[in-house]
Amino acid sequence: MRYKWHRLATVAALCGMFAIGALVYGMLTNSGPEVYQTTVTVNTSGKSTGEISTRYIGLSFESGTLNSGKFDNVGDLAQLLRNLGNSVMRFGGNSVDTSFHGITPGALAGLVRLVKASGWTVLYSENLGEFNAAGVTADAGAVSAALGSGLSAFACGNEPDAYRHNGIRARTYTGSDYLSEAAACFAAIRAGAPNAPLEGPDTGAQSWLAEYAAKEAGTLSWLGQHYYPLGCGLHGKSPAQLAGTLLSPALTAKEVATFTRAAADAKTADAQVWMSETNTACGGGARGLSDSYAAALWVIDYLLTGAEHGVHGMNFHGRLDTSCQGYTPLCQVGTNEYVGQPIYYGMLFAHLLGAGHLLPVTVSTSSSAGNVTAFALKPLTGGGLRLIVENLSQYQADVALPVGGNPGTATVLQMTGPSLLATSGVEIQGARVGANGSFTPGKPDTVQCAAGSCPVTIAPYTAVLVNVG
Repeated sequence: MRYKWHRLATVAALCGMFAIGALVYGMLTNSGPEVYQTTVTVNTSGKSTGEISTRYIGLSFESGTLNSGKFDNVGDLAQLLRNLGNSVMRFGGNSVDTSFHGITPGALAGLVRLVKASGWTVLYSENLGEFNAAGVTADAGAVSAALGSGLSAFACGNEPDAYRHNGIRARTYTGSDYLSEAAACFAAIRAGAPNAPLEGPDTGAQSWLAEYAAKEAGTLSWLGQHYYPLGCGLHGKSPAQLAGTLLSPALTAKEVATFTRAAADAKTADAQVWMSETNTACGGGARGLSDSYAAALWVIDYLLTGAEHGVHGMNFHGRLDTSCQGYTPLCQVGTNEYVGQPIYYGMLFAHLLGAGHLLPVTVSTSSSAGNVTAFALKPLTGGGLRLIVENLSQYQADVALPVGGNPGTATVLQMTGPSLLATSGVEIQGARVGANGSFTPGKPDTVQCAAGSCPVTIAPYTAVLVNVG
């Protein structure tokens, strides 16, 4: 039996516990039942142990693209950002340590315009691989002065724990060596921007995280960690084979372990956990999987699971170019014109859940064929209860939602795709992002509730957003 814990918001109109019962039908294997039962139990009076803010879902870009003119607030980029809230665009990646030596005045002016137009802020990385203290001080001073409140934090370098493997440092390079270099970089930043927040270490693995957290305790606003749950590449497996792994409870358990460890280190640092660079698979992603509808379904569960386990923000890495067969959320289709890839729609759907507090949810199923996951939220404003339920199996799920009282009706939005490995055609309630970047979901379905229960049918590989009250 599978058990998965989620957190759910307290709802003034509801109290105690309620349950979602899911009967999932389909043609199962001969060894399995034709119908299996899934139950989601939500503790609406439990203590809130997680939250989602409007800046939780962010994006990450290569620092080497900052001077390209792509961030000058032209085209539809500002609107595509606004669709995801008021979040953080992070600049870093491998290029920050090899080819980036500061932003040009013209590019900085354009970035300021984009920040104002989108409502987003900037996590800005300085070059540590080819560190020049005077250059970092000058660059940090200019960036801080120009961005003002539009600056989230400064960081130093990208994945320093890989320096000894990628030729940036000698093979003898250690965590202690890095701590000394990071301190020098922070000092250079402080010389140019004395009051700017700091973030780090942006490590690729977690082995250096605890030591760094202890060393920089009290100086950081965010403890940044990079994480790609599938590692790098396809490992000889087809996208279809990896899709099963991507949507599996086993991978979720691996993600939870990573989030939990990072949260513990962040507590040591007196900082918040930020997955400052993340996505399905590293090295550009797994073609045919990272750019598919499966990634859209995965990212919803990944985002909300992270929020349940202490993560305060995530930046999904990608590019703003025409190389779109990989993990990038946005794909360039014209001059200063971009479209959302499937994973962008998953991020957008998770954002529609809103900002608020999460409380425990338990999912149990009587069959190994079942894979239903659920999250719920008490919005910060507006009242009511919102739930995201995903059917990550190939069988239809008929869900009964007992909510108590007399709710009358509930509304439902669905995220759907043509097939699990489809690289286009993802829709939210029949709607797609417009040519100018704007997005409005289609008219919600209305569910008639009776005797305190609201029935919701979920097709295979579909996510639904249910709004009660």
